[in-house]
Amino acid sequence: MIDSTGHATEVVKVVFNKVPGKLKTPSGKIEGEKSMWADKAETLTLENTCEVYPGLFVAGMCANATFGGPRMGPIFGGMLLSGEKVAKELLKKMSD
Repeated sequence: MIDSTGHATEVVKVVFNKVPGKLKTPSGKIEGEKSMWADKAETLTLENTCEVYPGLFVAGMCANATFGGPRMGPIFGGMLLSGEKVAKELLKKMSD
């Protein structure tokens, strides 16, 4: 499953609140997004795109909100690259 619900992290919230275990974040919880810093957010959106819980991946601004990255602002290249990265990670996981 991919949560790409943006800043709200809707699917991650449900998993965090209702499924036993911790998220693969520094605290094991949803870190929450920080203030806007477009340059940093662009890079972190891609870096934070990953499997955050077994079978649950995060992409786009949901990834930054989950891992405590900043808001993005008007730059969206990272969003496109995040979608591409999560698709490749899922294809790899399905073929293993």
